[in-house]
Amino acid sequence: MQPAGAAAPVALAPPTPPRRPTFVTGVRCMFGGIGWLATTPGAWPLAAVPLVIGVVATAILAFTSVGWVPDLIAALIGPTTGTWAGIGVVLLEILATALAIVVGCLLAFAVAQPLAGPALEALVRQQERDLGAPTREPTGWARDIGRALLSVLVGYAFGLPAMVLLLIISLLLPVASIITVPLKLLVAAGTIAWDLCDFPLSVGGVPVAQRIRTIARHGGAVLGFSLGLALAGLIPCLLFLLIPAGVVGATRLMWEVERWEQSQAASDAG
Repeated sequence: MQPAGAAAPVALAPPTPPRRPTFVTGVRCMFGGIGWLATTPGAWPLAAVPLVIGVVATAILAFTSVGWVPDLIAALIGPTTGTWAGIGVVLLEILATALAIVVGCLLAFAVAQPLAGPALEALVRQQERDLGAPTREPTGWARDIGRALLSVLVGYAFGLPAMVLLLIISLLLPVASIITVPLKLLVAAGTIAWDLCDFPLSVGGVPVAQRIRTIARHGGAVLGFSLGLALAGLIPCLLFLLIPAGVVGATRLMWEVERWEQSQAASDAG
């Protein structure tokens, strides 16, 4: 029996269940990752690892493209006569070299992520601690690199053929660049978004097939994340800063996904 004069107990409202991640959630998580990285100095040394690897790889591939692609185009076309034919060859060499540099940047990105796997995994764990996510068991550096490499291979198995196809179309039909350039940006952003969103799932030990299904179930949120990634990537020289910031943003997004799916599982069990 309640004592006389005692206040009646206040019924606490049940916690509000998390909302399903949406397109807006994906955009917010991407820029939230950039903001968290910018305001967390303790994470900067880890973020510098993929930046250094990416810059070195990009420089090597870019210089190789500039020195090799124009000669290759000239050798394929052969001798030309006439001023307009010569101008056409020069323009084709410039276009092919620019596209080769873009592809080189993507390849450098693909190299930087697995080689920086241990540093990126440490960023994931640091962000998860700040979010209140469960602590993951630490793993060895070889496993970190192998896990990151597998994630990259899965993404580029789909993205790279699409990029090559769009590159061929651009070379054969330069006027189609009006369509192929935005499509290449979208394919690149989608491929990189897969790599980044897959990374925190792989750190959690989720099998590849389940990771693919998880990202497919939340395609709208991942599309929003891809758009945020593409918009941030338009800032010059920011591509490789997007690797650590993107991994942090992907960690935030996948934590939102995990919380929502756990609430749905609990609701279904109830």
